[in-house]
Amino acid sequence: MSTPTGAWEVIQVKYAERMTRKSQVFHDYEQHGLPDADLLMDYSFWIARRGDETVLIDTGYDPAEATWLGEVSTTPVPNALEVLGIDPLDVTCIVLSHYHFDHVGHLGLFPNAVVHAGAAEHEHWFGVLRDRGLDGEFVNPDHLAEIERVERDGRLRLIDAPTEVAEGITVHVVSGHCPGQLLAVIDGQQRRLILASDVAHYFEQIEHGWIFFVFSDIDEMSRSFHTLRTLAEREGATVVPGHDPRVRDRYPAMPGPAGAFASRLA
Repeated sequence: MSTPTGAWEVIQVKYAERMTRKSQVFHDYEQHGLPDADLLMDYSFWIARRGDETVLIDTGYDPAEATWLGEVSTTPVPNALEVLGIDPLDVTCIVLSHYHFDHVGHLGLFPNAVVHAGAAEHEHWFGVLRDRGLDGEFVNPDHLAEIERVERDGRLRLIDAPTEVAEGITVHVVSGHCPGQLLAVIDGQQRRLILASDVAHYFEQIEHGWIFFVFSDIDEMSRSFHTLRTLAEREGATVVPGHDPRVRDRYPAMPGPAGAFASRLA
């Protein structure tokens, strides 16, 4: 397959993991009539590189900040970037899929990046913070403070419609897990990809429509899987779920030391 002009190298970087159970991850799991079992959950962010351009989709977080659900650090985000030869100061574009704690940490590392986020996502979580606080939510107020700093710097772009954030990278708003989550469609070097992030945590959600246990609107989440499949068919794209360790089985490891934590998706 020839490499399209201007296509991106796309890398998934695993920075943490936790062990859970299928019945704890999938809503109303018993309805599927399957035995319960342990389930590994990977925590990742994604890098798109082309020439001297570097775009991040999500920025991970440091599990040492707080123990939310029992996450264990495997490769700290700054270390992973260093091994991959990426200077955070050279990152000029970031897409935040949504504002949950495991996707929006470390923003202070990237002072030169324009940050794209969903308008509905932004309005919702800052409204919750203002009206009743974030106790019991999967959102860190310190992360929101960092997003506010980005906004004060004039580097925040809020999105409410399909938007090309860089040539060959288009983001779409798909609600359900969160009110204004974004997914990214990327023209990769080997294939076009949809980075689903938490629109679909696992392949089962893409293939069978299983509901994740965290949702802002369960009906919207169900519709989001149809939207995801329709978009993949229209774009001729392969969907990559956001937390499934089987992604690392399906795509090759990066060469050298980075292969311990990073996979080349395209």
